[in-house]
Amino acid sequence: MSVLNNFTVSIAKGLRRLRHNKELCGHGSISRKENTRLKMEKCLIVSKVTRYEYERHMHDNIADSDLEVILRKRGSDFDSMIETHRQQKAFEENVASSLKSMGLQVEMASRLTYNDELIKWCDVVVPCGGDGTFLLAASRVRDATKPVIGFNSAPHKSVGRLCLPTWCSNDVKGAFTALKEGRFRWMRRSRIRTTITSEPKQLETITPVDLHTMNYCRYPPVTNPHDNSDTTTNYKEDSCTLATKVLPLLALNEVFIGESVTSRVSLLRLQIDNGQWTHTKSSGLCVTTGTGSTSWHYSINCLRTHSVLELMQILNEDFDVKMDTTLEKAREVAERYNQKLMFPPDSAYLAYSVREYITFEEWPAPRGLRVRDRAGCVRVKSHCSDAGLVIDGSVSFPFNDGTKALLEVYPEDSLMTVQMDDSLPY
Repeated sequence: MSVLNNFTVSIAKGLRRLRHNKELCGHGSISRKENTRLKMEKCLIVSKVTRYEYERHMHDNIADSDLEVILRKRGSDFDSMIETHRQQKAFEENVASSLKSMGLQVEMASRLTYNDELIKWCDVVVPCGGDGTFLLAASRVRDATKPVIGFNSAPHKSVGRLCLPTWCSNDVKGAFTALKEGRFRWMRRSRIRTTITSEPKQLETITPVDLHTMNYCRYPPVTNPHDNSDTTTNYKEDSCTLATKVLPLLALNEVFIGESVTSRVSLLRLQIDNGQWTHTKSSGLCVTTGTGSTSWHYSINCLRTHSVLELMQILNEDFDVKMDTTLEKAREVAERYNQKLMFPPDSAYLAYSVREYITFEEWPAPRGLRVRDRAGCVRVKSHCSDAGLVIDGSVSFPFNDGTKALLEVYPEDSLMTVQMDDSLPY
């Protein structure tokens, strides 16, 4: 079994376990009696920006024939790019026509045109793409009563875990009929609210950068003021007047904080809940929700089967701990450990991971900070020179020396979405 299949099986088992636990205790969903009503007279379809559309945007929307020459000369698979684009647009048109045939109003938006006015107009947001498109759609919906219901536009290529089951993509009209008839379960997913604190002038510069629609390559001519400093430097708290603001986007999966140039060490001070402030050097900080615990958080912290096997063999051979050291037993242990990394999407807790934590002599100070754990809130202060605070891998905000962030979860920030059975309802 390949490493990718191992991950897929482990995540699938973990998701089934979480779903089973929620069904037993009733958490994360609304009672069946309240399921029978989904207002969907006005539907906003959020379309995926295909690679072809991205290339057109980056080349100032030149003629198709000219773009084809450029891409083929570059070595891109132009034919595959065009075919994928056509399939995506055909799927979106199928969704739109299915809604219109039910007598519903439909508007379309892309990453470039999606805005608060359209969100306010609609009753339900319908992203068509994969998890990335779903995250884009969800990030701007601040109303906890407005549902976001996603379709995976290419179920034969990938599995959008935030989207409806595969059968819904293959039978769009049947899926909308089932939704209209109330054959689903409401589900709330917690999201991270980020509050920034810094000097008023610096706060004005903290504006979003869309990483998906820009040719975003950052190698600025800056130097890290801490590269040559003593590791025992005492950072002083700001004594000037500070200002705060809540970022306009909510993170459904994760918030990542770190230097934009990945080879540069990220210097961050962390406070977990009400604990001590801790100096850290690392490759960055990843803070996730329960929804995000099955993705990046899982990938950062999961144990590989062969690593577990090597540990079991060391215990068996060097420490005389008798155990079954077969590959199958190692896989079982790895899966059991990895499943504990995941937690329910409606959880009020966050999970944090300090990536590639650098520890030597005085660092971290104070000692005792766990590389990963769960928390009610996380506070971060930057001592970076060119860092970003990235929400759901999509939008980045500058997060440089002296800037603070408070990451926390509020019930009123949760996202309303739905769950449907994996099998056909008829």
